[in-house]
Amino acid sequence: MASSTSSPRGSAAHLSHNPSPSASLQKPKNQLESLIAHLLASKRSLSSIRHVHRATTILSKARADLESTTILAARTTFLQRSLASQSKILRGVQFELEDVVHSSQAEFSSILKELDDAGKKLEQTVHRLKGTILEPGFRETDLKTSVLSKNDLPAETKETLYDFVDVAPVDRLKDNIKTSIDKVQQAKREMDQSLQDFEEDLQTVNNTLAGKTASSSSASSTFQPPNIPAIVKALENHAREMAEGLESLVKHFDLCVTAIQHTEGGGAAVVKNLEMEELPEGVRVEDFKAPANSITEDEKEDMMTVLDNDAAEVEEVVIEIQDRMSQMEAQLDHVQLWREKKETENDDIMAAMKLLEQVGTKLPGYIIQSQTFVARWSEEKLKIEEGILGLEGLRDVYQNFLGAYDGLIVEVARRKAVRNQMEKVIREAHSRLQKLYEDDVEEREAFRIDQGEYLPMDIWSGLSDPPPKYAISRVGEARESVLELPRKTVEEALRRLKAANRES
Repeated sequence: MASSTSSPRGSAAHLSHNPSPSASLQKPKNQLESLIAHLLASKRSLSSIRHVHRATTILSKARADLESTTILAARTTFLQRSLASQSKILRGVQFELEDVVHSSQAEFSSILKELDDAGKKLEQTVHRLKGTILEPGFRETDLKTSVLSKNDLPAETKETLYDFVDVAPVDRLKDNIKTSIDKVQQAKREMDQSLQDFEEDLQTVNNTLAGKTASSSSASSTFQPPNIPAIVKALENHAREMAEGLESLVKHFDLCVTAIQHTEGGGAAVVKNLEMEELPEGVRVEDFKAPANSITEDEKEDMMTVLDNDAAEVEEVVIEIQDRMSQMEAQLDHVQLWREKKETENDDIMAAMKLLEQVGTKLPGYIIQSQTFVARWSEEKLKIEEGILGLEGLRDVYQNFLGAYDGLIVEVARRKAVRNQMEKVIREAHSRLQKLYEDDVEEREAFRIDQGEYLPMDIWSGLSDPPPKYAISRVGEARESVLELPRKTVEEALRRLKAANRES
């Protein structure tokens, strides 16, 4: 057995075809039987040719699979990067759409807070109107409906300042604001649903890819991709060694045929022993007939020695070919398993790409929904802000009404004070006029007594006239009713007016 390159069994087993010194000293008992046994064993060993043919097929198949799979792996990697890039772009669009919603929602929350503040302030003012009892004196007068009110209640039935307020404007404002808020919330729900659909579409792509990748990664955790240069080199080495082994077996068979040709009765023995056996392709029974040229006994002895030595190694060569065949089959299985995994990965990527394309066709709809939401929000935002201004305006009117009522109380008290002063002046004037009248009467009577009897009656026609009397009365027919308000009521109204002036 000659040793050459490394093999699965430690070295490549080839028939040496060299004589062994020790073997040449031994003579077989039956040389022809030995030759026939060697021939039969050699013929059976030549069935290894199918392994060599299979090795050639495996080498070609492995090369083709490695080449195609390498191209497929590169294509899959490119698609993975493209998918990741497109997914990143779509995620960016999704985040921008979400930012639009979040920004609008923040504005909406801020406006709702302003609305709540305006509503609370208005309610507080209304509560003050409801809590401000109309002074009985005002209710007892012929006070007509205030310009603030459009109701038909007579003044006598009004008990608080709120009874003078027309609530219709407030209700209209609140209804309009509620309608705008409902529209905004409806638009928000539609936008949220659009974003949810967008997220589900992207998640479907991610889940599809992640699920396949996870299963692939799990399977790949125990699978190592083939080292392409090393596996090709190993397959080529196996194929070469198997071919060389087969070549040595063929040479051994040819040597057996030659030995039988130069052995007496060899041809007949071959015919007898090969009745049930088939000769290798290209070998005929006639080939075992004795040749025209014979060989010497020494040459024949050397030939037999070589045959005996090689015959002991035939089985080892056959086993080595089989071992190499098994290793090539295992390596081909490894290559094909790698190819299948790459094909599966590529199929998964293609499925994810198709899903991503479907998301891309829906993208304009998501963007249009966002634009619709922004337009609706901008429109309703203006209406809500106008409503807030309206509520604040009504509150200002109600506040002014409260202040005017306090001013009315103070004004009534002032008028009452002026009336009292005027009446005091009138009383004093009446008293002085009466005193002057009485003094004038006394002086006239004293003059008449002292001088009247000496004066003729016709000297002055007014000599005996009484003094004139004077009276002070209100000019015109209008009558003004001045109420008598409690001092505490006036002081509280005056205090509130001063506090309001300080705040302003």
